[in-house]
Amino acid sequence: MLTACYGGPVTLARKLHPERFTDMSGKMAAIVGYILGESWTEPAITALSVTSDGFVTTESEFMGEAADLDRNLLNLLIAAELTPDERAEFERLYRERVDDWRPVLSGPAPATARLVRPDFGAPPILA
Repeated sequence: MLTACYGGPVTLARKLHPERFTDMSGKMAAIVGYILGESWTEPAITALSVTSDGFVTTESEFMGEAADLDRNLLNLLIAAELTPDERAEFERLYRERVDDWRPVLSGPAPATARLVRPDFGAPPILA
């Protein structure tokens, strides 16, 4: 159990910490740390943006395609077995900290007024 491993309350940062995911890259650790307000890498990311044409950038570096980041974040949230409340909190932090300039979906706006990206708050889809 995660509580037994770490002692004390299990926070979102503990559930998503790179030490729990041995295959997590330094780039992904920096991104997740930034979203959560943690500094897990040196140097740490201090700004993260998704361009209107779907690319991820930091204050000084091109990070790749937003579709790859979306997929990797969703897979991480599923692997971490977050509760619905924890997923909602991660999504809130993402919206608060990441400047996502992708256009809004056509048609009715999503209930959360989210831009184009996976529903981090959705229940996991098991294969």
